[in-house]
Amino acid sequence: MHLIYRFRPSHRVRGHALRSLRGMTLVEIMIVVVIMGMIASAIGIGVFSQARKAKERSAEQEVMAIEQAVELYQQDHANACPTMSQLRQDGQLSRRARERDPWDNDYIISCDNGDVNVHSKGPDGRDGTDDDIPHPGSNANGSSGTGSGGNGNSNGNSGR
Repeated sequence: MHLIYRFRPSHRVRGHALRSLRGMTLVEIMIVVVIMGMIASAIGIGVFSQARKAKERSAEQEVMAIEQAVELYQQDHANACPTMSQLRQDGQLSRRARERDPWDNDYIISCDNGDVNVHSKGPDGRDGTDDDIPHPGSNANGSSGTGSGGNGNSNGNSGR
């Protein structure tokens, strides 16, 4: 003979079980979503500022490499001012070197009286503004050769 024993919880236990099955209220869910949004925005701000700095550093390194390649090119070609494609064809720049800056603008190469000036237009894509990326140790008084009114791109950004 089999006895079937049914457990009948008391009213107190049943009420607690029902409350735990009920879930979260809308207010609780909204609070969690707001907290998650605040955390995501804080992380996003940090990531985007680091990405901006990384692009600037990359452009500075590429400007230095291009400037050195131009100087080597000039030794072989009687101080001629090359283009990026000429530097690549002559072997002064490797095939892996990028022809455009991290913001997808052309690098600007100018040669004036033996001085080489290579720079990037920077994030805004306009030449002659404060966010241009020159060689970090370059002379800010050099001519940019871009017809910028003769001010030579001396926007005080040589300390970048």
